[in-house]
Amino acid sequence: MSKQLDWDSIDGIVLDAVGTLIKPTPSVADAYAEAAARQGVELAAGDVRARFRAAFGDDSIQGDRGIYSTDEEVERRRWRAIVAGVLPEVPDPDGAFDELWDHFGRPEAWRCFPDAAPAVEAILEAGLRVRIGSNFDSRLRGVIAGLPELAPIADDPVISSEVGFRKPHRSFFGAVVDRFDLPPERILSVGDDLENDVLGARRAGVRALYLDRGGELPGGVESVPDLLALIEGRAGTLKFGGRV
Repeated sequence: MSKQLDWDSIDGIVLDAVGTLIKPTPSVADAYAEAAARQGVELAAGDVRARFRAAFGDDSIQGDRGIYSTDEEVERRRWRAIVAGVLPEVPDPDGAFDELWDHFGRPEAWRCFPDAAPAVEAILEAGLRVRIGSNFDSRLRGVIAGLPELAPIADDPVISSEVGFRKPHRSFFGAVVDRFDLPPERILSVGDDLENDVLGARRAGVRALYLDRGGELPGGVESVPDLLALIEGRAGTLKFGGRV
């Protein structure tokens, strides 16, 4: 079902980073498998992918303020545990961690989705304010600074390790609201994670739209199949293909 969003009620958009604007290239599974291979351990990418999914979903490592709390040191500990969980066979786990930590902090390890740049350009031309808001650490600043497509919105991203809480925590979206200096209902969150980018945002009073790149929309959730769907229609008129 196609539906027009009331853009007169939106002044700012916060775009998720990983899975929304950018993706790792080579894939996470390939990068981890290659790191293991350099230590003489051969692993199938499918096995690595399954291990990563399980390790990434483990929230046992958190800051001292409870679930979803974080900072730079917590993120480093969390990713060290993820690498250990994905590559338990490697003889030098610290070396594997250091290699992968550095790898994913380089812009060369990431690519923008093809729809990212034209969507950002059109949104800005429509007079809306845009920020990146991501569950990441300070490495994200170097990543987005090295991707020319994101230059118009590279300044002052909202990063979980700096906020002190990861999405979907209300405090993350509170930081988004503070950074925009807008009422929460005047802000739209767009991202590819239903809980983090959509439901968490809505619980904080922020409008939200699910980026359904895989075509696996949960029922009752307004969505777009890609970022270009935000700019469909007449010039200066932004729409979304909401399926409810």
